[in-house]
Amino acid sequence: MPSNQLSRGPRVARHTPQRKYRPDLHGIRGLAILGVVVFHLFGNGRVSGGIDIFLTVSGFLFTAMLLRETAENHGRINFLAYFGRLFRRIFAPAAIVIMTTTIAGMLILPYTQHMQMLREAVASLLYYENLELIDSQLSYDAAGPETSLFQHFWSLSVQGQFYVVIPFVILALVWVARKRNQPAVFWVGAVLVATLVLSMVWAIVYSAQLQDEAYLATSTRLWQLAFGGLLAIVIDHLRLVQGIRLVLGWMGLFMVVSTGVLFDGGQQFPGPLALWPLLGLAFVLLAASQDGVAERGSVTKLLNNRIFSWIGDYSYALYLWHWPLLIFYLTLRDRDAVGIRGGLVILAAAMVLAMLLNHLVERPIQSWGRGATGQRANTIPVAVGLVIMLVFSNVVANYIITKQQETAQDQEVGYALDTDTYPGALTTLEDGPQAPQVDSYEPNGEELAAVEQDYITQDCRQAGRNAPGSYEVTLCEDPDAPDNPSATVVLAPDSHAGHWEQTFRTLGREHNWEIILAIKSGCNFSGVPDEPGNDYCHRWNDNFMGYLESEDIDLVVAPGTQMYSRPAEEGFADGAQQRWEQIARTNTPLLLIRGLIRPGGTAGAADCLAAGNPPEECGGMVGDAHGPNPIAAEDLADTTHTIDMNPYICPGVEQSPDTACSAVVGNVAVWYDNSHITPQYATTLAPIMERELQDLYPELFAS
Repeated sequence: MPSNQLSRGPRVARHTPQRKYRPDLHGIRGLAILGVVVFHLFGNGRVSGGIDIFLTVSGFLFTAMLLRETAENHGRINFLAYFGRLFRRIFAPAAIVIMTTTIAGMLILPYTQHMQMLREAVASLLYYENLELIDSQLSYDAAGPETSLFQHFWSLSVQGQFYVVIPFVILALVWVARKRNQPAVFWVGAVLVATLVLSMVWAIVYSAQLQDEAYLATSTRLWQLAFGGLLAIVIDHLRLVQGIRLVLGWMGLFMVVSTGVLFDGGQQFPGPLALWPLLGLAFVLLAASQDGVAERGSVTKLLNNRIFSWIGDYSYALYLWHWPLLIFYLTLRDRDAVGIRGGLVILAAAMVLAMLLNHLVERPIQSWGRGATGQRANTIPVAVGLVIMLVFSNVVANYIITKQQETAQDQEVGYALDTDTYPGALTTLEDGPQAPQVDSYEPNGEELAAVEQDYITQDCRQAGRNAPGSYEVTLCEDPDAPDNPSATVVLAPDSHAGHWEQTFRTLGREHNWEIILAIKSGCNFSGVPDEPGNDYCHRWNDNFMGYLESEDIDLVVAPGTQMYSRPAEEGFADGAQQRWEQIARTNTPLLLIRGLIRPGGTAGAADCLAAGNPPEECGGMVGDAHGPNPIAAEDLADTTHTIDMNPYICPGVEQSPDTACSAVVGNVAVWYDNSHITPQYATTLAPIMERELQDLYPELFAS
């Protein structure tokens, strides 16, 4: 038995991972992070698999370290020392980058992005950025001017959550092992195997339902951390001959570096295909000899050289800096992607900042920690870290709360504007008023950036996901519903029905209607999808038909076509006509509003206006909307009608497909993002909608 096993004494400590430094692990981790950076710069949205390796290495190192310490230390962990190391090595550099990035972001990014940026800054500092991205429905995307500055912190958040939980898991398992007088490694291994299986199965299920969320979720990444922990447990007990180790090592290195080329990780990970880079990592580590000597011609020899060691030294700081630099570059240069020259400039700048961060922060803090005596080396960094977390989070939270209160006060006044000064859509009428010269349009500035439909704040819509409970039709009730409404109007099924909320609530107050919204994000009136398992919209539609059959609804208002891009490209959702027929069979009148022209792009009108661009450059372009309303050519039921509101969204729509639509009409901002009209503009559309409805559904106005 090796001497290090004899020295451990208690049975509970048998077979725990050996304590030794692995330069090959340091090298492969540096190579993985470098791959992440290179693919972010030049990969056109593909991922390298480096993050999967990054998480697995975390599982490898921390499982081994904590299991060894707890088993050999009579079931105890020095938490102050543990968190002290975390704060010195991981938190301190991250906190500096987060705060520096936040300050720069406030200066560089348009103010329309500030609130979300600040939320993510706090989420990154407190290690829940992956949850914030999911909650904000921000998917893991290729870099662009509108991409989150802190998107890359999603993986650090998964890692940080693991660091907080794993010591308590190890403590509990070692306690059980001590009670049973068994090696703790067996209990830890069993839990890791169960975690790996359950998490991978969940990753498969979750990815089939909603890939964007599954990619970021902690629960779908646990199996990779467990894989690393299992590798740490078994690797010291595997003995391979030199020839096999030589082949395995080079095969593993190929698997690691080829991942981004062979797989579309953003769409396929963290499912089973992510085993490709992880097995590659395992093969590389298994290639090392037991005595630690790097054999000539081995991959271990390659990874032990100064170049890979140097990359490994700066890899963490490089990862922290490269992403915000990339986003700032694209924003300042107004580009959607970075070229070769720009990418090399960013890489060089990130490396310089990484070296400065390493030499001025990481190394001094670690050296100071090692030189301090007693508990001071750990107490001070933990205390300082907690103070930074609390102060920064409190400052940002107070700023956000203040802005939200200002927005709430504006909304309490209502969306109705002084039509003499802000006539909005009324100026599009032949006999409409002229808009006077004003200093600013409404809503403007931060108010436009914070625009949100009222129903969204009620937390009553269904999210666009395929998950248990997401098929139920949830209703956004009318806060101003009359006691005895003369009519009930339902807006459905998606946000492009929802942005007519203030138009119909304005009419509802005037004509004694009850206005209800039944919204499922991203869900059209459509048929069975082509993709198996992606039936969340289809099933919700079925339930909505049941709702109409059970209720007495006087009118359903829905988008009839879909408009995309700039210039507008128009089409029908698959199976939409069949759904319209189903609604007609419930004897429910249906109003189909032709899809509205969109500003296009991912940023939307608010960001465009905030950047100082003229309104004519921030609106949509007519495109297909120039043609006749295609819904009118459909065979519609007698109770189904259609209207085209685009002439009141984009004056001049009839002139040419190349007509550019202004983002401001009648001194009122039309859109607040890349496809939805503002509540204020929707309110100015109410008299026009009323005129249309009086012709189509006169019974709604019967006294």
